[in-house]
Amino acid sequence: MKLVHILSLGGFLLLLHISTADKILFLLPIASKSHVNVFAPMIRALGERGHEIVNLSPVKSPNMPPNVKQIQIYPIEKLFNSMGDPFEMRKMGKFNALFNGSFNNLMDSCRELIKTDTFQELAVGESFDLIIVDIFMNYCVLGIVPLLQAPSIMVSTFAAPPILANSFGNRLPTSFVPDWNLDYTHQMSFTQRLMNVISTGISDLIMRLMFIKPSEKIYMENLPNGAELPSVAEIQANASMLFMNSHFTINHPRPLLPDVIEVGGMHTRPAKPLPKDLDAFLTESGEDGFIVFSLGSIVPARLMPEEFRKIFIRVFGRLKQRVVWKWETGEMPDTPPNVLIRKWLPQQDILGHPNVKLFMTHGGLLSTQESVYHGVPLLGFPMFGDQDMNIKQAETAGYAKFFEILELSEEKLENAINEMINNAKYSVKAKELSKLVRDVPQTPLEKAVYWVEYVLRHKGAPHLRSAARDLNFVQYYLLDVTLAIILITTTILVGVYLVLKRVAVALCGKQSSNKLKKQ
Repeated sequence: MKLVHILSLGGFLLLLHISTADKILFLLPIASKSHVNVFAPMIRALGERGHEIVNLSPVKSPNMPPNVKQIQIYPIEKLFNSMGDPFEMRKMGKFNALFNGSFNNLMDSCRELIKTDTFQELAVGESFDLIIVDIFMNYCVLGIVPLLQAPSIMVSTFAAPPILANSFGNRLPTSFVPDWNLDYTHQMSFTQRLMNVISTGISDLIMRLMFIKPSEKIYMENLPNGAELPSVAEIQANASMLFMNSHFTINHPRPLLPDVIEVGGMHTRPAKPLPKDLDAFLTESGEDGFIVFSLGSIVPARLMPEEFRKIFIRVFGRLKQRVVWKWETGEMPDTPPNVLIRKWLPQQDILGHPNVKLFMTHGGLLSTQESVYHGVPLLGFPMFGDQDMNIKQAETAGYAKFFEILELSEEKLENAINEMINNAKYSVKAKELSKLVRDVPQTPLEKAVYWVEYVLRHKGAPHLRSAARDLNFVQYYLLDVTLAIILITTTILVGVYLVLKRVAVALCGKQSSNKLKKQ
C-alpha cells in the first residue's frame, strides 16, 4: 500500500511539473558553432527540467531531451561559406575584416531565412512563454519578438558592448571598460582612455548604420505587419533581462544592474574519461607533459599558410613535450613522432588531464573560459573579433602570453613555448584563477537556469528594470543639469561682477569728488 501511495505521489508531482512547464523559443538561426556551444548546455538543462523547447539554430546539438525540438533552416556551412581567409583578414585590420564579404553574405542569408515558410509559421502560428535570443548576429529576425508578444532574454555571447548594455540602462564607463575592438585591459592610460572613447563611439556608429539599420529593414519588409514593428533599440529596451557570456575573474569586474547577469562558462565542466588511444598518448608524456593546439571552429586549418604550418611542425618536433593538434583533415604527412593530429578534440577532457602543460589557442572566449576553469596557461594567437582583447586580458591577469600570428618565426615560437612551460608563474596563476572561477554559490549554468525560470515565474520580471532605461545620454549623465548649473552659476557670477563693478565705479567717483572739494 505504501508503494502505491509513493507511486501515486510521484505521478502527481510529475503531472504537476509537466503542467507548470513553459514553452521557450531559442532564437539563434544565424550563429557560429561557438555561439551554439554557449546555448546548448542551457537548452539541455531547461529541457531536462521539463520545459518545452523550440531551438532555431544552424546546428543540431547532440544528446538533447525529447522535449527539445531543433529546427535547422540554414546549415552552418552555408552561413559562413564566404567568410574568407582569417589570416588575410588579420592583415586587413579589425574594422575592415568585420565588414568584408561575409557581412553581406550573412545579411543575404538572413533575408532568405526570414522568408521561409518555417520561419513565417513560427512567427504567427505558435505561442511561447519566453524567447531567448542570441542577439549579436540575429538583429535581422528580432521583429519576431514583438509579434509573439512574449517576454524575452537577450544573450550576448561575449561581454556585452555598450550598444547592447545601454538598452538596459546599464551604461558602461569607458574609463575602465574597453571597447571590444581594442586589445586594452581595464587599466588604461590617458591616451588609451581617449582612444577607447573614440573607438567605442565609432563601433556604435558602425553597428547602427551598417548592421542594425539593414537588419531592421529586413524584418520590417518580410514579417507580418512589418511596418508597424518597433526598432531594434525598442525591442531590446523591452527585454526582461540580458545574459552576458562573461565572468568577472576573466573579463574584469564591471558595474551591472540586477537584470544584467553574467553567465560566462555555462559550458565548462569537469573532464570526462578520454578515448583509450588518446589517453595513452597523453599519459605516456610523463613529467614533460603535453601541449594542446587548436585554432577553434571558425579558423579552418586548411587556410593556414604552408610556411606557418611548417614552422609549427619544425618547432613541435624539437620539443620534449608531446603535442595534440586539432587539424580538420585529420592527417599530416610530415608529422613528428611526438605530435598527434586529430580531426576533432574533446577539448575540455584534454584540458582536464593532469599532464597538460600549455594550451595554444586563437583566444576565443569559450576556449579562454575553459583554460581558466581547468587551470591551464594560454599561448594566444588571436585572429579577429574579441580575441585580441581576450588574450590581452589573460596576459594582464598573468596566465597567458600574446603572440602575433603574422610575426610567426621558429625562434619566436620556440622561445614563447619554452618560456610558458619553464616559468612556473603562468601555471600558478592559471590554477589560482581556476579556484576563483569555481568558488561560487551556483555554477554559471545553474545561475542561467535560475534566472530564466525567475523571468517565467514573474511574467517578465518588470520589477528588476532600472529607470535608467528611460533616460537618454544627456539625461543619464546629467548633462542638462550640469549645463543648468553652469548657466545659473555663470549668471550669478556675472551679476555679482556687475554689482561689484558698479560699487567700485561709484566709490571711485565719490573719492574723486571729495578730492576736488578739498582743492
